[in-house]
Formats: sequence, structure tokens, C-alpha cells
Amino acid sequence: MRTASRTTRLLPLTLALWLAAAAVVAAPATPAAAPKSDPAATAAIAESAGVLLQGDSQRAIVLLEQAPATGFVGADADYRTCVIDRFRSTTPVNDLSAVSEPWVREALRLYQDYWWQSLQAPAQRSTQEVALFRQLQTHLGKAGSAATDLDSLEPLLQQALLERGYHAQLGRTLPLRDLMLWHTQTTRYYDVELPEGQHRARVELLDDFASRGWGSYARCGRGGAAGWATAEALYAVVPAYVDGLDSEAFRVVFLGHETQHFADQNAYPGITPWELEYRAKLVELVQAREVSGKRLGYMITAQGDDMDSPHTYANKRVVADLTARLGKAPDAVSIDELQVVARELLLDDTRRRKTSPSNGSVAN
Repeated sequence: MRTASRTTRLLPLTLALWLAAAAVVAAPATPAAAPKSDPAATAAIAESAGVLLQGDSQRAIVLLEQAPATGFVGADADYRTCVIDRFRSTTPVNDLSAVSEPWVREALRLYQDYWWQSLQAPAQRSTQEVALFRQLQTHLGKAGSAATDLDSLEPLLQQALLERGYHAQLGRTLPLRDLMLWHTQTTRYYDVELPEGQHRARVELLDDFASRGWGSYARCGRGGAAGWATAEALYAVVPAYVDGLDSEAFRVVFLGHETQHFADQNAYPGITPWELEYRAKLVELVQAREVSGKRLGYMITAQGDDMDSPHTYANKRVVADLTARLGKAPDAVSIDELQVVARELLLDDTRRRKTSPSNGSVAN
């Protein structure tokens, strides 16, 4: 989910899907499995991606360089090289190849410069955000002169992008300001069964992307926002679902996860971003079978202590609560047992919220 700072603009935040295409080598009889990275490299990729989502490129480089380069194979090796080269550079590295329109290209460059600077020096995020505002204000010209901050400037920028043929998602994807750009958007309705009841969801299907946001930029395209929810609708990043919109990944990781956000935002106005993620991740584990191991593996390897990184913080809380309830590591039990306990934790959290004076944010 992307937790947007506002929900009334064109598209007023999520987990990235980590789905890699597997190559096979043809043989006369049985295809041989493609070479895989060794365990140290695989762990370094997962840990570095989690750290990048927390907004710290230098820690990510350390993790990647601690594992021998020879252990990274194929796309994993490309990821390692790209991240190290991108954030070892002494000047911002841009990826603007998907945008040809000059004005939009410059707007995206300004955001990528801001992302690069902020990822290089997390302590300077606020300073970099002010610089981004000033640069975008100049880029907008007269239209931006009345804006006093990014919150008031973003609707103006969004309109300017739309006039040039691009839908845009702005706001904050914690911890950074974001910019996603796409050309195609269609509406579809789904009936979604959640652990606590059924919902009719309006889903906006987004395709033909020029920018998948700072999370994708930070991880060199290896992952990016797969969808988000507002109080009005759900938004699906179609290219994130490589197995299609009929897959369990789409049904669970998008429809289940984001519809739970939709329900919770309407039921609990004071709920915090990490709490939204905590509940939606439990829903994934309640519903998933084919992708259960992959989703649980992500939650185990991408953990953090910073509430401003709601995905990694929620991962830590989910894994800790599952471990406490199970009496063992959650990846050491069957899917059936995991589903039962995840459902219990979700229902317990709901009972606490219903008895909370604020009916919103509560401590888990």
C-alpha cells in the first residue's frame, strides 16, 4: 500500500511484488534449472532492498558488498551492479528513457535528483524536500507562484502533467515524496471476500508507466509499488502482476491487501500507516497459498524499527506477533496453521480497535 497524504486529488501508498521471471535452458528431454545466486547473495538482495525502502542507500551498498560478487547470478548480478553504481556515483544518476516530452522529462529529473540526494543522506531529507519544492515551483512558472509548499503545489503539477498526457500519483510514500507517471487507466469492479466480510471494490487499473516511483528507482526497477488504496477506490499497477490479473498474487497481494486498507481507512479514521500495513499483511497470510511462502519470506527478511517506513516496521510486528502466538518461527509451520493464527491476530486487533476510545490507532 502507498499511504497518500491526501485522498481527494486525481489519485491521492505498498508493497512491491518481488516476482522475477525464471529462465530455463532447453534440453532434449527435461529442461535444466537456471543457475541461481548463492544463499549469501540472495540474503544480501533481500536485506538491501529492505534498507532501500527505509531510504538509506549507503547501508544497502554495504550489505551488497559484504557478499562475494561471484555469488550473484543473472538479474541478481545486474541489481547489485546497478545499485552500487547508482549510489556510489558522486552526482545524481537519472533514468529518463521512458519519457520523451521535454517538460515532463525535466519534472521527473527533478524528482530523481531529490530521491538520489535523500537516499544518499537520510538526515538531509527535509532540506532536499524544500529544494524540490523550489525547483518545481520554478518549473511550473506562473502557475506555481501561489504555492507555499509541496502540498499546495502538487495539484498544480498533477494538472500540468495531465495536460501533457500523463496521469500522476504524488503525495508521500514514506519516507519520501513520490512521483508515478502512467498513460493508461481503466475502471473495473470486483467483489472481494475479506476475513471480516465482503466488499465491492472499484479498481483503477493503471498501465503504460513512465515512472514507478522512488521505490522502483532506489531498487533499480527490481520492485515498485504494486497498488494502493484511498477512501474512494483501489489503484492497481498492472505491470507489477507478471502472472496476470487472474493470478493468486493479484487476488491476494492486491485485492485482499488493498481492500483491507480501503475498509480500514473508512472504519478507523485515526489508523496509522504502519497499522494499516500490519492488518493488510495478516490478510495476505490468511488468504495466500501459492504465494504464501514468498510473502512470508519478504516479511521476515525486510524488517525495520522506523515507523516512517511502514512496510518494514509492520513486517517486524507481524513476524513478532506470529512467533509469539505460534511459539516458533512462522516459516516453521504449515500454511494451514499459519492461516489460522494470522486470522486470530487480525480479529484480536479488530476487537481492540472497537473497544478503543478513539476507534482508530491502537497499540498492538
